[in-house]
Amino acid sequence: MVPVMSELKGVSAMVWRFITPIKCILFCSVVSGVMGCGGPEKAIEEKLSTHVLFFSNFEKGVDALSSAGSTLAKIDGALTTHHITDGVGETDKTSDGYISFSKGSGALIYEGKGNFPYEENKAWSGSVSFWMGVDPKTDLEANYPEPFHIGKKWDDAVIFVDFDKKNSPLSLRFGCYPDKTDEVTDEMVQKRVIRVEGLNWKNTEWHHIVISCKNFNSGKPDSEWALYVDGVEKGRKKNLRQDLSWGPVAQSIRFNHYKYAGKIDEIAVFDIALGPADAKYLYKPHAALSNLLKKDR
Repeated sequence: MVPVMSELKGVSAMVWRFITPIKCILFCSVVSGVMGCGGPEKAIEEKLSTHVLFFSNFEKGVDALSSAGSTLAKIDGALTTHHITDGVGETDKTSDGYISFSKGSGALIYEGKGNFPYEENKAWSGSVSFWMGVDPKTDLEANYPEPFHIGKKWDDAVIFVDFDKKNSPLSLRFGCYPDKTDEVTDEMVQKRVIRVEGLNWKNTEWHHIVISCKNFNSGKPDSEWALYVDGVEKGRKKNLRQDLSWGPVAQSIRFNHYKYAGKIDEIAVFDIALGPADAKYLYKPHAALSNLLKKDR
């Protein structure tokens, strides 16, 4: 018996009522998946854009592209070179400038006031992101060459990134020492310095560094710091007291503080402690950092 048109319409309506919820579920799943990828990424971009203090990508020169303080750089132009290409670019297919330090060159220095989140007698947090290109086994001669430094001396109220070539195996280190009251001991180094061993870096490669600091100068043992290399957390120190008493000179942001004969690019400073997702994003950003991290955008 052949069904009449009204019966077919009835069946069609029943089928449609059955399919529609499934289509809605599938559609919502797709939207949820897209938002799940785009949502957190957008939130990270907004966070970085809101909290950046300083950004220098060496696209046009050595001065900062944008900053909350002075953009001007102090540099030893005789042995330090600004390159206009082959740096870390906006994408895998593009490049811009970078800085290279020859053996014997001085530091690249930016003023810390306004560009670094230091607060005296008040808790503060912050992070520094930059890229390095170096073969630490062959390019570096000193026992403790220091690509990044802010603070007083090596053992007094300092935040630093260096390479330990004195002790085996060779390692990248991120450490924070408080105002000096005692000599630096092995126990203090163990407690306050993060070490990354097994470096097989080549000077033709670029590696991304993020150092993150939280609750410094809080007056309590709640300070915390972490090191990220190429988007991966490599170590964390916590439940320590980190008191730093800095004058204007100690607040200078210094790259190649001590005998770092390598490359530096894409320097950014933030006024918050960045986390794993932030470090991963900065390692492989989805938006042009030259736009995202400009204070005058």
